[in-house]
Amino acid sequence: MIRSRGAWARWLVPALVLLVTLKTTWGLLGTFDLGFDDETIYLEAAHWAGKRFLPLADSSPLYPLWYRALSFVEPDPIRLYFLNWFVLTAALPMLLYALARRSGAPLAAAAAVAVAWSMSTAVMTWPFVSKFAALVLCLGALAATAIRDRRLAVAVTAAALAVTAYARAELTVPSFVFAGAVAPYCLGGVVGTLRGPRTRARCGQRSRALLALGIAVLAPLGARRLFGDPHQGGRAFFAFGQHYALNVVEDRRLAVDPWTLWDRFAREAFPRATTIGEALQENPAAFLWHLRRNLTRLPKAAEELLAPLPFVPRPLETLTGAVLDVVVIAGVCALVLRAARLDRRLAAWLPLLTVVGLTTIGSTLLVYPREHYLLPLACLVLAALAAACGGLRWPSELRARWWLGLPRSRWLSRLGRSATLGPLALVVALVLVAAALPARRGGLPSLLASRGPSPPRLHENERTVELLRSFRLRGRVPILEADHSRGVYAELDFVRVAQWEKAAPFWEFVHAHGVAVVAITWRLREDPRFRSDPEFLAFADGTGEREDFELIPVPGTSVVLAVRKSAMARGE
Repeated sequence: MIRSRGAWARWLVPALVLLVTLKTTWGLLGTFDLGFDDETIYLEAAHWAGKRFLPLADSSPLYPLWYRALSFVEPDPIRLYFLNWFVLTAALPMLLYALARRSGAPLAAAAAVAVAWSMSTAVMTWPFVSKFAALVLCLGALAATAIRDRRLAVAVTAAALAVTAYARAELTVPSFVFAGAVAPYCLGGVVGTLRGPRTRARCGQRSRALLALGIAVLAPLGARRLFGDPHQGGRAFFAFGQHYALNVVEDRRLAVDPWTLWDRFAREAFPRATTIGEALQENPAAFLWHLRRNLTRLPKAAEELLAPLPFVPRPLETLTGAVLDVVVIAGVCALVLRAARLDRRLAAWLPLLTVVGLTTIGSTLLVYPREHYLLPLACLVLAALAAACGGLRWPSELRARWWLGLPRSRWLSRLGRSATLGPLALVVALVLVAAALPARRGGLPSLLASRGPSPPRLHENERTVELLRSFRLRGRVPILEADHSRGVYAELDFVRVAQWEKAAPFWEFVHAHGVAVVAITWRLREDPRFRSDPEFLAFADGTGEREDFELIPVPGTSVVLAVRKSAMARGE
C-alpha cells in the first residue's frame, strides 16, 4: 500500500520513460545501414579477442570485449551490430534518468532530460563506442551515489574513469592524474584516523579509506597492466592528421575524401611530425589555425548532438526542446546560486564530470568536435543539470501561478500545495508523448505522422554483404575495397587490400596482392589513385580487360562486386 501522496509517480514515471525509450529505439531499427570502418574494426577485434590476442591498447580494447560478450547472445555479425546499437541506445536514457534521480533531481527534470535524449540525434551518433564509454561513466557515477563515504565514492568514480580510458584513449592520462589526486585525499583519511582514541567508528573509517586508496591506485595500474599503454601506436597523431585534413578540405571546399587522402594534406603542413606535440613545434601557425577552426565548430557540434531527430513532428520537437531548455537554465542557475544546496550524491561525482569535461574540450579542440566525442560529456552534464534543479525551492503558490498564469485564488493555492500536481502533470505529458511518438517503421501506434520522407527500406552495405555471403567463398580472400570491411560481416577469412596501397597500374596492383574480390563503390571510383587509372576505369565499366572476374551488380544499389570465378569455385 502506497502511503505517501505522489509515491505512485516514483515507479510510474520511470516506467513511462522506459516506454518512450523502447518505442523510439525499436522504431529506429531497420531505418539505417551497417557502418564500416571504425565500428567494424571494433567488431572484428571482438572476433579475435580471447582467441589470438587482446585488441591493441590504443584501439579501445574494452569495447571489443563488450562486443565479444554480446556475441554469445547473437553470433551473426550483422545482427550483432544492430543488437549492440539497440542495447546501448535503449540503456543510456534510462541510466541518465536513474543517475539524475539518484543525484537529487525532481521527477520532472529527470524525465525531461531522459525523454529529450531518447528523441535526439544522440541515439544515432556513430560510431557507437562513445555510447559504451558514456554507459561505463554513468554506471560509475551511479555507483558513487549509492556510497555514503565520500572518499570511497570518489575512488569509485576514479576507477570508472580508468576503465573508460580503454574505450576512449584520450582519458588515459587524465585517469592517472585523477587517481593521483584522489590517492592523497584517501591517504589523508587513513592518517586522520590514527589520531585520537581507537574506536570502532575510527576503525571503520580507516578501513573505508584504505579500500578507497586501493581502488583509486589499483584501477588505472591494473587496467594498464591488462591492456597496455594506449599511446604507443600513434593513433592520436593519426586522428589529428585525419581531422586536420578534414578541416582543410572543408575550408577549401574540395570534392575529395579526407579520410583516405589525409596524409597528403597533413604532410603539407607537418612533413616530419609523428606526434601532436611535434606538429605544434613544426608548424605553429597551421596548428593554431586548426584549433581555431575546431573552437568555432564546437558549439554547433553540441547543438547538433542534442537536436531532435529529423523525423520528430514539430509539436514534439517544440515541447521537448522547450522543456529541456527550462531544465538546463534552471540547473545552471542552481549550480551558480544554490551550490550549497546541491545533493551530496551529486557532489560525489562532480569531480568525475570536471575531469571528463576538461578532457573532452581539450581533445575536441586538438582533433575535431565530432558529435560522438562530445556524447559522454553531454550525458553527464544533462544528469548533473537535472539533479541541480533539486536545489531550487519555489513557493507553492508562486509555482502554481507560474504554470497556469492565473490570478490568485483559494483553490489555486490549494492546488499549488498539492503534492500530486507536479507528478500528475508530468504523467499526463509523458502519456501523450508515448502515444504520439512516431515510429519510423509504422509498426507501433502513433498519433502524429513523422516528418520528412520514409527511410529507405533497402540498405546498400547490408545488401552488399548478403550478396557476398551468397558466393560461399572459402580460404583466404583478398578484398580490394575502400572501407573496412565487408569481409567481417560476410564471415570470410579475408585480407583487406586498401586503396591507399595502390602504387602501380591497376592490373599490376591486383596481381601483386592476389585480389579475388573488388567492391566497386563510389568511394573507390572517386579515389584519385583509381579515378586516373584507365585500366581500372575500363574494368569497372565492363569495357576492358576482366580476366576471370565476373562483375555482379548489387540489386537496387550502385555497388558492383567483381569476383574471380576461381574464388567462387572454391565455395562450391
